[in-house]
Amino acid sequence: MRDKKSYLLASVAVVGALAATTASAWQSPTKHKYLTQPLQICDKGTFYVGGAPKISPFHLEATPGEPREIIIGHMYVQFQVPMVSKSWPLIMVHGSGYTGSCVEGTAGGNEGWADYTTRHGIPTYVVDQSGRGRSGFDHTVYNEAEYLVDTNPAAAKAMIPQLGGHWGSRAWSDTTYPPLIGHWFGHILPAGIANITTGDMVRKGAPGDPLCATEPAHCNQLGRLPMEPEAPWGVDQAIKSRTGKGAPAGLGTITPDNAQVLENASYLALEAYKFDVPNTEQTLPGSTCPSCNPTALNATNTWTPKALAELVVGLGGAVVATHSQSGQIGMNMVRVLREQGNLSYLKGLIQIEGGSDTVASGTTVADFVNNKIPYLAFKGDYTVTAPAATALVAAIKAAGGTADYIELDQPGPWQGSYAGAYGAGYTGPFAGVSHMMMIEDNPAPNGKATNLQVMDVILDWADKNISKPKTQSCGQDNVPPGLSNKPGGLPPGQAKKI
Repeated sequence: MRDKKSYLLASVAVVGALAATTASAWQSPTKHKYLTQPLQICDKGTFYVGGAPKISPFHLEATPGEPREIIIGHMYVQFQVPMVSKSWPLIMVHGSGYTGSCVEGTAGGNEGWADYTTRHGIPTYVVDQSGRGRSGFDHTVYNEAEYLVDTNPAAAKAMIPQLGGHWGSRAWSDTTYPPLIGHWFGHILPAGIANITTGDMVRKGAPGDPLCATEPAHCNQLGRLPMEPEAPWGVDQAIKSRTGKGAPAGLGTITPDNAQVLENASYLALEAYKFDVPNTEQTLPGSTCPSCNPTALNATNTWTPKALAELVVGLGGAVVATHSQSGQIGMNMVRVLREQGNLSYLKGLIQIEGGSDTVASGTTVADFVNNKIPYLAFKGDYTVTAPAATALVAAIKAAGGTADYIELDQPGPWQGSYAGAYGAGYTGPFAGVSHMMMIEDNPAPNGKATNLQVMDVILDWADKNISKPKTQSCGQDNVPPGLSNKPGGLPPGQAKKI
């Protein structure tokens, strides 16, 4: 009988041969199922909330034409309602450089948060921030800037916004370890190098990870973002081959790609990068907030908070979960709801790896306590403790409200039977969970994809701390939460046959 080593070597040879023949071919992730189980829904659809009219002669091109109206600042919403709704609707808001697609599936081609929460009886609403992704952006500012280039170049330059976003390989850092980026996908070596064309990209937990010296336990657990060799769907082989197929000739990081780019090729071809988009909401105007400090709000914290407030009220009540950049959007939404006299419609606020600055958003501890709004600040592994979030949680608790701060690498019921070290020495079920936890899915020891394990922790907290409406079935006269006030629907509380 051949020993295990012989079988292993033979398997490696076969895999290598297959890789050699398909290196330039895109591989469809639909060859396997995304969903962990079949999903039955009562209703699903798409609509928009918010926005404002803008009349401009630059709606088509840089040459002024007849004034036309466009709508700006509106927010795209995609929803699914389960056959039996057991909770308030959940609204998920993505962060910088992303759209709602990041909760619809993972970078490895597996089930995303939106389907998972729907299966758990939660009407789920996924949005694209106003001015970004499927919400669109204001293109007229670019046309007008082009028109002004020759006659007033200074005004043209001032009109063109800095879009930002597109994290991509920015999420790999040199060894200066910025609090967020340095613990995301991996590092660029040697120290002080942040250039992917000259530095060596090293995955979190892989040999050479500079954190191994100070946090050796982390080197026992690779990051959860799908990468080779254990996640074949996590890398686009056509891009990895750097052949230029599917793109204009010569298009690459460098023309031609140098040896270091080819060395980093697998890390430069991650499917995760395809979730990235520019922050085109910066084409929208900002606003002034008298109760905020500073009083000037950028476009991000102007439009989406208002649209979210409209959605929360229109649904007759909802829980809002934000991520990263949208943490401050959530805080500004709280203020908008308070100003409208509608804060009681917010049934809970969950902030995942995001900002919680009450001063900048004009919110107060009383907003949460007086309106009985449970608050959760949620962090992954490799995450620096957020002082503003811990302070807000402590203040809400001290005032008699409901609030918690959860770090996945700290003790808690989510650790199951794990009894090892925490913090820098943590090797439990969430080791390696990064900032982009919703698109990570490398199987954990118990077999469930990590992004779904993370959502289980959030859902467990919500189940214990957020009130629930009456359970509604799809065929009942009373419309399940989340269906009651969709376009064409009836106001909350009115009966409707489905």
